[in-house]
Amino acid sequence: MFAWLGGGVIVLCLAAGGFWYWINIPPQIKIPTPVMPHPNGFDYFRRAGTAFVKDTQGVDVSTDSSISNQPKQYPLAPKEAWLKKNAKAFQLLREGLKYPALHVAMRFNFGDFFPEYAQYRHLAYALVVESHARGERGDWNDALQSALDDYHFGNQIARGGTMIFGMTGSAVRVISLNQLGVLMAHSNATSAKSAAASLESFYDERYPYSETLQEEKWFEQSAYLETFSDPSWRIDAAHNPLFQTKGYSHTLWRSNAQIFFISKRKLMSDLTNLMDVLIENAHRPYVKQEPVPGSGIPSMDEMLPTYKFLHFMWVRENTFAVEVMTMYALRAYKMDNGHYPKNLKVLLPTYLHKIPIDPFDGIAPLHYQLQGNKYLLWSIGPDGVDNHGTPIINTDTNGSSQPMTNRQRYLFMSPDCKGDVVAGVNMP
Repeated sequence: MFAWLGGGVIVLCLAAGGFWYWINIPPQIKIPTPVMPHPNGFDYFRRAGTAFVKDTQGVDVSTDSSISNQPKQYPLAPKEAWLKKNAKAFQLLREGLKYPALHVAMRFNFGDFFPEYAQYRHLAYALVVESHARGERGDWNDALQSALDDYHFGNQIARGGTMIFGMTGSAVRVISLNQLGVLMAHSNATSAKSAAASLESFYDERYPYSETLQEEKWFEQSAYLETFSDPSWRIDAAHNPLFQTKGYSHTLWRSNAQIFFISKRKLMSDLTNLMDVLIENAHRPYVKQEPVPGSGIPSMDEMLPTYKFLHFMWVRENTFAVEVMTMYALRAYKMDNGHYPKNLKVLLPTYLHKIPIDPFDGIAPLHYQLQGNKYLLWSIGPDGVDNHGTPIINTDTNGSSQPMTNRQRYLFMSPDCKGDVVAGVNMP
C-alpha cells in the first residue's frame, strides 16, 4: 500500500517536474539589430533636446503653461530673447535634418529614452514660437520655413522607434500642420508652391504605421525574453518588469494561478501572432480593417483598443498632412492663374507630382469640388462613407456649459465619428 502510494507520489513529482521544465523552455526568437546611418540625424536631435532651454516666462501662446481663457499679449522682445537662448538647440536640430535619422533599436530597457518624448514636443513648440516671431517681423517666408522644419522634424523622430515614438512624431507633425494652416494666408505663389513640394516630399518619406508596429513587436518580444530570464517572474506577475512597465495588475489574469500553467513559448507565440495580425492589418486601407481576435491572454488583449485608437490617430494626422499639402498647391495655382483648377489633375506636375490618396480610404484620391471662387476638399473620414463634404461635427461638450469655438466644434478625436474630414474645417 505504502509502496504504491510512494510510487504514485514519485510519478506525480516527476510529472510535475517535467511539466515545469516543459513550460519553462525558452522560446527561440531572433530579434534583428538595425544598421544605423552615419551620421545619424537622431544623434543631433538628442543633443538638441539636451541643449533646449524651457520657456518659464510664458513668452508665447504655444509655450505658456499658465494660459487661461483670457487673451494675453506676448511682446516680441521677450519671445526673441528666449529664442536666442535656444539658438544652439535650433542649430543642432536643423543639422540633424540634413542626415538620415534612425532611432536606436529599443529593446525593453528604454528608460534612457523617456525624457526625449517631452523634449521633442518642447522643441516642436519652440519652432512654432520661432515661426510666430518671424511672422511678427513680417518674414513670412522664414516663418513658413520654421513650420516646415517642424513637420520634417516630426517625420524624422518617428523613424525606427516603437509606438510611443511614432505617436510623438505624429503629435509633432500635427503641431506643425496647425501652424502651416495659419501661415497659408501669408504665402505667395512661390512660397506656396515650394511648401506644397516640401510637404509632398516629406509625406512620401513618412515612416509607415506598419513599420512602427514591427518595431513594437520586436520591443515586446525583447521585453518577454527579459522577463522570462528572471526565475521568479511567475511568482508575482503584477510586479515583474514587463507588467509593471505596461501598467498591468494581477487582475488582468483569469486567476493568479493561470501564470503557473502557461509556457513561455505559448506566451511568446501568442504575442507574436497578435502583433503579426496587427501589422498585416496596418497594410490594409483603414476602412478595410479586419477584426483582430483576442489572444486569450489578458495582458495582451488589454492593448487591442489602444492599438486600434493609435492607428486611427495616425491616419487622422496623415489626412491633415495631405489636405494641407493640397491646399498649398491649390493656393499656388490660383495665385498663378487667377482661379482654382476644375479638378486636382490640373495641379500635375507643376504643383504636385501626384494626386494625394485619401488616407482613410487608402485607394481613392482626396475628393475635390470646385464651387465658383472657392473649393471643397475632403476625405471620407473614419466612417468610410463619402458624405459629399459634410464635415464631422463634435458633439462632446465634455461637460462644459460654454458654447464651443469653431475649432472645438469640428475637432474629431474618435474613430466613431460620422462625416467627412473637410480641409480648412476639421483641422488640428
